[in-house]
Amino acid sequence: MCQNDFDADDIGWGLLVRRGEVSNAYLWRSGHVRGYAVVIYTGRHIAEPTELDEEETAAFWRDVLALGRAVEALYEPLKMNYLLLGNQIPHAHWHCVPRREAGTDPAPGGPLPFDALDLGQQDEEQLQADARALRQLLHPSGHPGAPR
Repeated sequence: MCQNDFDADDIGWGLLVRRGEVSNAYLWRSGHVRGYAVVIYTGRHIAEPTELDEEETAAFWRDVLALGRAVEALYEPLKMNYLLLGNQIPHAHWHCVPRREAGTDPAPGGPLPFDALDLGQQDEEQLQADARALRQLLHPSGHPGAPR
């Protein structure tokens, strides 16, 4: 993850929807959960949030919440799950996962199996349309913001 070009609008794994204060937000391609997004810290390499100072921590959390609010507005989930893991990729990033009702959620009311996030691909046409809609919610211009 640290080798990604954070100036790019498409990092392969996902489409850039917002350049925040200290991180970028991406609508993720993998999995079967529409609206699954990831916020990746774009400063120096860190594996743990305890490596951030107070100002960086607050900015990172503001970036996560901005994306969360946009995902809530667009998809109207029953609940949002926020996961900060880093077991497989030790670089600070948040998974933001909208949870839905039975019939559309892979595990309604329970922990989401990671297969639902990792296996398969989102429909590319829908993903592109959703990315445009999220950008519009996050920036009136419809653009993700200027590279840092």
